[in-house]
Amino acid sequence: MNKSILKGITILYAEDEDDLRINTGKILDVAAKQVFQASNGAEAYEIFLTNKDNIDLIVTDINMPKMSGLSLIEKIHEVKPDIPCIITTAYNETEFLHRAINLGVIGFVLKPLDLYKLIETCIKAVTPIILRQELINKNEELLQLNKELEAKVALRTQELETLANTDPLTGISNRRDFFNKANTLLVNAKYDIYATMLDLDKFKVLNDTYGHAFGDIVLKKITSYIKLSLRNEDIFGRMGGEEFAILCECESRENFMKQMDNIRQGVEAIDFENDGKIIHVTISFGIAHKEDDEDIDSLLARADDALYEAKDNGRNTIIFRNRG
Repeated sequence: MNKSILKGITILYAEDEDDLRINTGKILDVAAKQVFQASNGAEAYEIFLTNKDNIDLIVTDINMPKMSGLSLIEKIHEVKPDIPCIITTAYNETEFLHRAINLGVIGFVLKPLDLYKLIETCIKAVTPIILRQELINKNEELLQLNKELEAKVALRTQELETLANTDPLTGISNRRDFFNKANTLLVNAKYDIYATMLDLDKFKVLNDTYGHAFGDIVLKKITSYIKLSLRNEDIFGRMGGEEFAILCECESRENFMKQMDNIRQGVEAIDFENDGKIIHVTISFGIAHKEDDEDIDSLLARADDALYEAKDNGRNTIIFRNRG
């Protein structure tokens, strides 16, 4: 018998015999968390109403003045139907027992009281409640753990999606993500679409002269500058090596060309330092305007042709290519 179960239980004990109530109450008080004592049914009911959220178990005599134990249980169950109830009685009459069972009484202890038997009956009465509460607590813990796991899975999934869609060096869209976003833009665009292919001029020479680590610094700084120069809805991705692409909606060719030229001039003005030497990098741009029946591959191909023309024309320039 696990007496510690009662350490978290509050008991309402009703008994009209003073000596029995006081002595039994002392035993219950040692075993339980708290014991409320009442000398009659009416007093017990008032105590219950005042402390109904805290009382876990009812122990009551059957025959008491002002309100019998069975009437007390009946009224208590109208307020708190699931609270376990134990009756103590000197009678062993079938009539009382049947009514008690019908009222949901789950324990009987005959007088004179065997206190060991009373404690044992109290433990049996509250054990299902304790187990049910433990089950509820475990279930809540599992639900919380499941929520935490789902949050971790969602976060990890987002991280993996980001890794799958992001160029690891520059942090902008990789080729796969660029084309996914581009296809969506082509379907939902409200204005004209312009594509830019851009390439760092003489980047191989830069790498060969100053090293790949310095080349990476240049790529990261330039892409960061370009990203800040674009709108959130503009698409900017690394196609490979030092080649990048931009896809934008714009109301006019003039505005778009001006925007790209501002970026070109801004990149040219960036200072890169290597061993005390200031280095400047330039970019060539090839631009194309999307025609009504044109897909992203065709559009970027024309922009790429324009980029090669810009390279052939001395670099650090912008070439617009019409559809031929």
